[in-house]
Amino acid sequence: MKSRLHALFTIGLALFFIYKGVDKIPIKIKSITQEEIVETIIEKGSYEAPVGYKITMNTMRQSGFLRLIAVFQIIAGILMILPKTRLAGLLFLLPMIFNIFFMHVFFDNRMDENLVTGSLLALNIILCSYYYKRIQRILLEKTN
Repeated sequence: MKSRLHALFTIGLALFFIYKGVDKIPIKIKSITQEEIVETIIEKGSYEAPVGYKITMNTMRQSGFLRLIAVFQIIAGILMILPKTRLAGLLFLLPMIFNIFFMHVFFDNRMDENLVTGSLLALNIILCSYYYKRIQRILLEKTN
């Protein structure tokens, strides 16, 4: 039962990130009004959220960096679906979710986004903990 639940949650997380990866591939620039820029950057001398977040994300979109992240999310999702590569996919996705969560915490001021990304990070950590003994064996294995 435990392994079935693990597989179900892992595949669900995988499908979510495959969907989000495919969704990032077309470049969709978020609009930033002149008023937002003047009010936040020029008058306040700040890049506070949401203006700073929008500028950061637009830069990542236009540079192609977000597409690269999308490709890695899709690869991690595919690895997570296959039982033999599930651990590799979870570990591959972990730093991406970590980064996404902390980008929202530090650059974005929407609490709902923090809760969603934090939940995804927690789920990934919980799913990785299922492989605790295997991970520990790999990390503590002596090399000759």
